[in-house]
Amino acid sequence: MKYILLLTLSAAALLLGNAGCQKEMDSELDDRAGDMRSIYELLARAYEHLKSSFYVPVETGPAAGFTAGGYMMAAYCDEAQEATQSSSVYDWYRGSISASYMPLWWNNENSGSDRWSGLFNCIFSCNEALKYLEDPTLETDYEEAQRNQMIAQAYALRAYSYLQLIKRWGGVPVLREALERDHDYSKDKRGSFAQCVDFILESCDKALAADDALQWPQRLLSYSNPELSRAAIWAVKSQAVLYAASPLWADDYAGTEKYTWARAAEITKQALDLCTGHGLALVGDATAFPDESSIGLAAYDKYFLAPYPGSGGWDTETLYQPTNYGSQKQSLVWQYAGMPIDDGQVSAGACPTQEMVDAYEVLNADGSESTPLLDLANPYNADGTPNISQKARDFGYVDCSDKMYLNRDPRFYSTIYYDGVKVKLENGEYGVETYVGGNCGLSLSPSSRRNTCTGYYLRKFNNVQSSTSGGNKDGYIRMYRLAELYLNFAEAAYRAYGNADQQAPATEVLEMEEGDDGEMVEKLNTYGTPMSARDAVNAVRARVGMPGVADNGDAFWLRLCNERRVELAFEEHRFFDVRRWTKPDGDLSKTDKRVTGMRIELQNGRKVYSRFSFDRQNYTSKFLKYPVSLDEVRKMLSLTGENWQNDGWN
Repeated sequence: MKYILLLTLSAAALLLGNAGCQKEMDSELDDRAGDMRSIYELLARAYEHLKSSFYVPVETGPAAGFTAGGYMMAAYCDEAQEATQSSSVYDWYRGSISASYMPLWWNNENSGSDRWSGLFNCIFSCNEALKYLEDPTLETDYEEAQRNQMIAQAYALRAYSYLQLIKRWGGVPVLREALERDHDYSKDKRGSFAQCVDFILESCDKALAADDALQWPQRLLSYSNPELSRAAIWAVKSQAVLYAASPLWADDYAGTEKYTWARAAEITKQALDLCTGHGLALVGDATAFPDESSIGLAAYDKYFLAPYPGSGGWDTETLYQPTNYGSQKQSLVWQYAGMPIDDGQVSAGACPTQEMVDAYEVLNADGSESTPLLDLANPYNADGTPNISQKARDFGYVDCSDKMYLNRDPRFYSTIYYDGVKVKLENGEYGVETYVGGNCGLSLSPSSRRNTCTGYYLRKFNNVQSSTSGGNKDGYIRMYRLAELYLNFAEAAYRAYGNADQQAPATEVLEMEEGDDGEMVEKLNTYGTPMSARDAVNAVRARVGMPGVADNGDAFWLRLCNERRVELAFEEHRFFDVRRWTKPDGDLSKTDKRVTGMRIELQNGRKVYSRFSFDRQNYTSKFLKYPVSLDEVRKMLSLTGENWQNDGWN
């Protein structure tokens, strides 16, 4: 923590035009405190500090979607296999990771800002801002409403940063106040996961109470950064409690109460009801998408191709979309996870695995019924071959043939490019040829990073009109969206109630409203309707035209897990889901030990299909959590006498 503190102080010194050495900084801390107070006396300087110290450290890299270490997070789990064999992702696959070297620490490839320091710096900045903004003696040149807005964002970003930390590293110290010169580092202790979630909920509630003008949809604030809206803050609460109740973290509750599935269901139902009760809804066929989305196949596809329009407008689903100084987080899938036929493509990037393809359900001829392709209880045999369900075969599925891609969940066609699909690019119309030797052919050569290594390419976020000559027209990153809340609730409710049909009640809120005589009076308002886990899952499926899930018991649970995998594919969920669903003494051998691809070869003018595999070493128990950097562990051991390292990384 001392290391992080020095980074924070250095950043503040640069902001104030004082980049002196650390020794000088230590001797001038009292003067610096006065300077920091003056920042929050002036609106322009306060806004600038919010931008530089609050939002930048929590940025998500836009190069090819959700990134870590310069590469898509999807490639670090079973969603994708990275095409660039010289990349740090292959160190991950080989298990060549340690407390001294971990590519997932970084935003860019082993450079730039590391997540641990960046997130803690944001927390320190939030606490420092609150120290002055909540001081009643602070004299400012701005209105109380602007002050309350900044207070709300400080609490919200503190909660958001804590959530990003604990889902990677587990419990960290709970820091409620700004660090002073005489801070006693020997008393810093790692809190339990549940204690951190307590603090996240507390911070969220303070954010919601601080600003009466805080809106439900996201808006761009005066200082060109996105507001963590009421909806986004509730999304943080929902994800935090869902993780806390999950097997990986459920028993890590020292110092507080255990988070149960019932509590997670209650909070997430409140989040869902309040969001939908204030105008948020899943986009669908009736949505008036903008021109940027015209190339999309369906609503699900179109949604990811257009920027968030701001408060109001067509986008009723987005809860939080990050920006960089007002510029929305646009992906570059066409360039860094694209096809060789794309003008300007550099790499095939994160190539969807056959496992990802197998996750999309099969429909009957008229689309009235659907079935998982695989037996979800035992999807693959010991030799890696797929355990294909009889019902999928009855619906016409034939493995390792051109019939593999017929009558699949519509989200498959919106997410993945496969052999034979037609695309109309900026430079012409093509049939995608992933067979060996084709225009987008499979290549396993270490020197080939422009061709797929699995037989598939990513379509999600990718606008086929993007090119060097035509510019980047790819889609935009949503950190939180309403579909996640539906699926969060479905999971928590099923786990809490033990069945898919027990309904949670609507949400009742006591609110102040203007009465007939103009006086403010209390009124009990109802938001949402009673809802079951099945209702929530089927609402998400209905948006894309998929039949509802009728299964019960364990079969329902497996369908729900698969629904998360499909709906939230390539959005930085699968990596964390497979971990939090695993107990601390478990491992990832069922999902991450082996992934496969599809090789297609021309033999006598006929296409011959075969599955092939990639073995990985990143599946053991220690890979459930990030390692704390060795330098940080040594510093805290000397200061506190405690070893902060996560299991397996010593």
